[in-house]
Amino acid sequence: MKKKYSFHMLILMFCFGFSIQNINAQFRIIEVNPTTEQVKIKNFGSTTVDISAYRLCARFSYNALSNMTLLSGNLNLAPNAEVEVTVLFSNASVLTDASSDLGLYLPAGSFGDAANMVDFIQWGAGGIGRESQAVTNGFWTAGTFINIASPYEFTGSATDYGVGFWDTLLDVEDFDGITKFAITPNPASLNLNVTIPSHIENATIKVFDLLGKKVIERDISNLQTISINVSKWNTGIYIVKISSDDIIQTKRFIKQ
Repeated sequence: MKKKYSFHMLILMFCFGFSIQNINAQFRIIEVNPTTEQVKIKNFGSTTVDISAYRLCARFSYNALSNMTLLSGNLNLAPNAEVEVTVLFSNASVLTDASSDLGLYLPAGSFGDAANMVDFIQWGAGGIGRESQAVTNGFWTAGTFINIASPYEFTGSATDYGVGFWDTLLDVEDFDGITKFAITPNPASLNLNVTIPSHIENATIKVFDLLGKKVIERDISNLQTISINVSKWNTGIYIVKISSDDIIQTKRFIKQ
């Protein structure tokens, strides 16, 4: 016998499913340090939820948050609160500085099912681990990856997804204006001007697109300002990397 659902019942079922989807979408990975294997998650929503049974997955290795070392916060995650853990996987070498992926998943269900994925990032290379599920969900663009120095910090809001919303998590000393370089204008359509602090010598500038492809590399030794013609570049987000001795700094700019 076929089941018959009233119009009101169908509406209730739809609303219930929609509310569950919204609750799951409120959790985002906001910091990843592959070197120390520390991961921070934030609740962007308005509901307190116990996420202890939620799972992290890297290169097909996974574990529940409750089985990881709690560093700060509470897994019964309140609105606007953050929780930080040291990850623990059966394969201890999956979360590497060189390249890896990291997905946040619901407490149950297959990792191969995109519907069970809550958030995703990858760095160092494209096509890692569960990228295809992230692409299906609109969390990530195929082949893109974070191509800047770790640790990584999410700079967007709850509705922002993709590599363009990830940047280097700078240490306190990195915010010293004396050591920072500047890029103007941003966004740029014709020329991008890069200004280097006068005390930095023997520097190299590299620019990458979001696929990790190097667009240019130039020696800027003894130059305080360099102008780069970007008029023929494709529109999108680019990563500018300045390196000199033991100093490495990155910034993003938008090509219009």
